[in-house]
Amino acid sequence: MKTIGIILKKELKRFFTDYRMLIGIILPGFLIFALYSVMGNFIGNFAGDDTEITGFSMYVENEPEVLSSLFKEGLKEFEIVYLDEKLEKKEFLEKIENKELDLYVVYPSNMMESISNKEIPNIEIYYNSASNASLTAYTLYNSILNAYEDSLTNLFDINNSADTKYDLAKNEDLTVKILTMMLPFLLITFLFSGAMGICSESIAGEKERGTIATLLVTPTKRSYIVIGKASALGITALASALISFIGLIASIPKLVGTDLSLSAYNISTIFMLLLVITVTVLLFTVVLTIVSTFAKSVKEASSLSIPVMIVVMLLGATSFMGTAASTNAALYLIPVYGAIQSLTGILSMSITPLCFSMFLLSSIIYIGLGAFILTKMFNSERIMFNK
Repeated sequence: MKTIGIILKKELKRFFTDYRMLIGIILPGFLIFALYSVMGNFIGNFAGDDTEITGFSMYVENEPEVLSSLFKEGLKEFEIVYLDEKLEKKEFLEKIENKELDLYVVYPSNMMESISNKEIPNIEIYYNSASNASLTAYTLYNSILNAYEDSLTNLFDINNSADTKYDLAKNEDLTVKILTMMLPFLLITFLFSGAMGICSESIAGEKERGTIATLLVTPTKRSYIVIGKASALGITALASALISFIGLIASIPKLVGTDLSLSAYNISTIFMLLLVITVTVLLFTVVLTIVSTFAKSVKEASSLSIPVMIVVMLLGATSFMGTAASTNAALYLIPVYGAIQSLTGILSMSITPLCFSMFLLSSIIYIGLGAFILTKMFNSERIMFNK
């Protein structure tokens, strides 16, 4: 055990005293926070453009008197400029295209008579969706017309009271839904990418530098070397993943445009999440270290890791298929997919003790099997010295 501790300490010192490695560990979390925050602000500003519009211009032909009063009431919060010059239809359309006019509405000359005769008159509304003012004007005008149409054949109302809150979803419930939809895929991606950036260089890099030979000729058992190196890689990858996870959690309110309430989750939920993150990082570390050990160079290790990354991301994408975890315990035995289901179940608070236990037990077995394979690879002169 003392030998393992020495190797572990040596590897951790190498990772955490190299400023380039530290940047690679810490930087992704800050980049995720900055990128998602900027995206959230951009989306919010883009969606909020319409609310800044205080008025628009329009021209209406043959407007019935009954509708005129409705529009005055419905658009009273806006400053409406009605064009009074009489132009040809083509000229009005050109003004719309050139953003000189926001809305051009043409009613049939006998519209109310047609409605009385149970005919269906056609109202033409021309607008320019590239203009926020024009699009807002069209949306408002169209909604008032639809409301008037519904009033002509109204049989009943639905949620017609403006003073009553009909959506009874709690802020905690919305948080659970958002996190369950977003986090499993993103978290698995961050865990793998963090481990990949560290493990691809680990053994393959030492092969290129020639330092692995010096380590292997020492009287230390190669199984101890495997455990020491894998443990150091796992701790470093876990640190990178946790920083990315914190950056993600901090940026989600900006990204989704709402305040998150984490009161639905308790200490046991956080503990279970940390268990899933830890065993998943260790599994990724073992797999990627096997790839790095097999490769002859860092470039080859990175290339061989790409197919593994694609498989992981495909399995991660299954989290978008639902907001509740599967109750089939056998599915939790599948590597990576079991982690996705566990994360989904924990975040949605729908996981069962049996399923979670199956995931943990199978993951520990896979990690142990990976460590055994690594030991065999370290004992192979052909693999370790690229013969």
